[in-house]
Amino acid sequence: MRKNSKIFLTAAAVMMIVTSGTVFAESDSGENLSVVLYANGSFGDNAYFDGNKEGVLRAEEELGIKAKLIEGGSEQADYKPAIEALAASGEYDIIVTLTGKTSDIVLELADKYPEQDFFVMDTTMNEVRPNIFNSMYNQCEGSFLAGAFAALVTSSTELENANPEKVIGFVGIMDSPTINDFYDGYEQGAHYVDSEVEVLKSYIGDSTNAPKAKELAMAMYNSQNADIIFNVGASAGLGTLEAGNEAGKYTIGVDINQNGIYPGSVLTSMLKNSGSGIYNAIALYQKGELEMGTSQLWGIKEECIGLAEDELYDEYVPDSIKERMEEITENLVNGEIEVRSELY
Repeated sequence: MRKNSKIFLTAAAVMMIVTSGTVFAESDSGENLSVVLYANGSFGDNAYFDGNKEGVLRAEEELGIKAKLIEGGSEQADYKPAIEALAASGEYDIIVTLTGKTSDIVLELADKYPEQDFFVMDTTMNEVRPNIFNSMYNQCEGSFLAGAFAALVTSSTELENANPEKVIGFVGIMDSPTINDFYDGYEQGAHYVDSEVEVLKSYIGDSTNAPKAKELAMAMYNSQNADIIFNVGASAGLGTLEAGNEAGKYTIGVDINQNGIYPGSVLTSMLKNSGSGIYNAIALYQKGELEMGTSQLWGIKEECIGLAEDELYDEYVPDSIKERMEEITENLVNGEIEVRSELY
């Protein structure tokens, strides 16, 4: 596992690290591997950050690691000193960070602390170091499935709240390469099913303004005849889901399974299983099988991307749509469908 001589820490050896964020759920379980997740945001969003947290907690429960969760908040100036404090402490075998907001910080710290291993998840790094593992999730691939699903919904004669117009929507956080990668896949999937489907697009402007997301979604439903909207708005996206429910229309959740928030209105969710990605990386590292010093793209084949197919999906989605989605997913997995992305 570790390439240096540092021994693994027991619970008795743990000391509190002072950072700019809030520390959550330090565990006494497991003596084999000590892992800290530094989230550049806040837990409790019922979306992205909670999904990553669950991956670490799953590793704690199933793999016996000793886990710590740190909430870094929204001030980017705080991230570097907080992450460096973790590296300087020598307490952790793995420091996990998220997104491009931390990648340059980790790249610099990896040179300064060569004996510390880092996971930088959910971003593409142009260069890495021997003590960095980097993974990007193929959100474009997952969004392709969401777009295909939305096109089937807007064309359906079995869903009573779908109107005759072939219009679907997308409400994203902001006009950025990552969010546009979601949109690109969504549009490709919709047009794979039906080239005549119109795909609307709006941006919220930030990740927390749920009222703005709701306003944008309501405009799509009421003024532009959208039947279903893909929520790519982080915690702000809860406003999109609320709009779908109030309008008697449909939505697609994101990142984690949001079907249960408004059953029958949220028909499925595009699972960006970032928590599973962290869990898988920890499991491979624990077995000595993770390729440190590499950047990898994980998607449907690695079970990091997909649609939520739970009991609510079974209840509210017509069989004709479920059967068509099974065919499309199989074609995507076996390579018959190629999804184009500007990011990778």
